[in-house]
Amino acid sequence: MRRSFATAAGLLWLLACSSASVQSGPDAGGPDAGSPPAGDAAPVPTAPTDASPVGRDSGADGAADATADASPNTGDAASDAGPGDAGVDSAPPPVPAVQYVGRWELGATEATAAYPASRAIVKFRGTAAEVTARDGVNETWIDVSVDANAPTAVRIQGTAPRTVVLAENLAAGEHTIEIYKRTEAFTGTLKLSSFAFPNGGVLLPPPPRKTRHIEIVGNSTLSGYGVDGVRGDAVCSTSAVHNARRSLIQLLATNLDAEDYAPTASGTGVLYNENPLDTNLIHVTYPRTAPRQAPLWNFTSWQPDVVVIMIGGTDLSNPQVDPPPSQAAFAAAYEQFLVTVRAKNPSAHIVAATSPTTSNSYPGVDTGGQPYMARTKMIGGIADAVAARVAAGDTKVKTFTFSPASDADLGACQYHPTFALYQRMAGEIAPFIRLQTGW
Repeated sequence: MRRSFATAAGLLWLLACSSASVQSGPDAGGPDAGSPPAGDAAPVPTAPTDASPVGRDSGADGAADATADASPNTGDAASDAGPGDAGVDSAPPPVPAVQYVGRWELGATEATAAYPASRAIVKFRGTAAEVTARDGVNETWIDVSVDANAPTAVRIQGTAPRTVVLAENLAAGEHTIEIYKRTEAFTGTLKLSSFAFPNGGVLLPPPPRKTRHIEIVGNSTLSGYGVDGVRGDAVCSTSAVHNARRSLIQLLATNLDAEDYAPTASGTGVLYNENPLDTNLIHVTYPRTAPRQAPLWNFTSWQPDVVVIMIGGTDLSNPQVDPPPSQAAFAAAYEQFLVTVRAKNPSAHIVAATSPTTSNSYPGVDTGGQPYMARTKMIGGIADAVAARVAAGDTKVKTFTFSPASDADLGACQYHPTFALYQRMAGEIAPFIRLQTGW
């Protein structure tokens, strides 16, 4: 949360036609417009069509569609051999596709991502690549990395589509490009349409995906809000300083060698948002593909092995909520969110974490003269919520408490974590997750 008070692969049916552009085809998603299971690749229609943007709105059978496409890495990709096949299972070869990782909405004309750390990955043979992109709200910052080299930050501003050159003058051969959404959901929504590979380039099957899955849920305290800025600098008024790649999201996923999804929304809580009048609380936003609008996310399309939740600052450390909620009220709301997360992710380990940014010293006292005691209430409330879930039979829910942050640790914009603090946080929680999962 901002301390103004001091603080999937999404599946598209794509084709590369004679113009070397990647375009849309039949339905690829359902009402929840989510990503298919890891490793799926979209087949390429045999007949080329005129250039059209990627993406497709979902139909009533989207969840089935999103999982039915054969892939060498899924059980439906191989079939038992018949009498004439010498008992050898067969599977179709990988097919060219754009790989979408994260909560993408596959619309009729575009693929749209709101949440940070959402990615689009293309592997191609050629010397150049470009994409048509725009923002749906204000502006989005993306990282573009070529062949796993250091990324280049690119600003996508305005709602008018523009061509973004992703790479040019490359050595002839195979290359992989990743587009990575740096900025938060409320900064802007990234909208991608047709990819193109000039000079005769061709799309190739996507690279393999990681088999470990981690979902990281919370608000701006974990998503890299202002991490590239320094508290008090004028640059903090811009979104250029937001960078999910230098946040707990990416650092933890890299530490665990896992693929991450990050449905995080700035200023969101279980009882109160940063704006206490905002009713889009975390239990409302979490089931959606994007936090402020439909469609709902298709949770069957991608299941995490671990869900890390770090939330509660807007509830307990918010001077606009005066008096603050009791520990019991916070625990009850938090428990209900755990119920929601478990319903959507039946097999996942759930880690309910206390934020290092929450303290007993801020805020001080409410208008009645009573101390907020935010950190004490957060630790106790989360413990109570988890205990209730364990008593109900859910033994895969655990608590985790990050060590408290110092003032220097909150030296990024508006008292948000620095990169050094994110590094420490990843180092603290990764061994705990390995202990739970056996990774």
